[in-house]
Amino acid sequence: MTEIATPRSQYVQIADIIRHRIEQGIYPPGSHLPSEDQLAQELGVSRVTINRAVGVLRSAGDVRVRRGTGTIVRSIPRIRRDAAARYAARELGTGAGEVEITRLNMRSRTDYGEIGQTTPPADVARTLRMRGNEPALVRRRRFYADDHPTQLADSYYPWSLVEDCPQLHQADTGRGGSLARLTDIGYPPLRYSEDIDVRMPTPEEQHRLDLDATQPVFQIWHVAYTHDDRPIEVCIHVMPGHLWSLHYEWDEQPTAGPPS
Repeated sequence: MTEIATPRSQYVQIADIIRHRIEQGIYPPGSHLPSEDQLAQELGVSRVTINRAVGVLRSAGDVRVRRGTGTIVRSIPRIRRDAAARYAARELGTGAGEVEITRLNMRSRTDYGEIGQTTPPADVARTLRMRGNEPALVRRRRFYADDHPTQLADSYYPWSLVEDCPQLHQADTGRGGSLARLTDIGYPPLRYSEDIDVRMPTPEEQHRLDLDATQPVFQIWHVAYTHDDRPIEVCIHVMPGHLWSLHYEWDEQPTAGPPS
């Protein structure tokens, strides 16, 4: 049977035109798009079509709509998260997150919502191999680039491991961040694992990351291990999908030869 392709919807084509103009700098970062009436008149389509096209761009994170202000082109570039290099570079600042932002010539800021003893979620406790009602230290953070929220990160550590490490109980952990402080107390992280899911944000995440309900997020479940394969940190990152590019690389592992 011959398959007949459906022509692309008009509003999708309009969204592509506007996106191309953004990429070409006709509508530069932080600028306002022309009004829907202006675009409709210029492009010869209805205002409803323009509104649907802007909806596509909103979901993709290309623009933001503010009541009373209009439609604004995204003002910060996509941030590259290099899974291997980010931890090697953390000595350049107070943590890997700061280094990623400052490399793009943007101002980095971290707000702390909570630092203290807590009962960890059951899945965190299992990952950290904690027993019974053993408490954890939690560090809840919201990261910014030029005052735009870029990610949420909640880190958990076994309380018995970090109880006597005062730097981890305060906002500024010093050069190298929390992983450097774990090294200071005799638990250097030597291996990491990450599991990544793409999902829609919760209402709280939507509010804290200034997202539309239609904009998905990456959730990265990051675990750090010591030389004896002991898990010492679980960090749960929640990151707007349109702001981040995730990069991973690895060496080919030699395969075992056929049995002799």
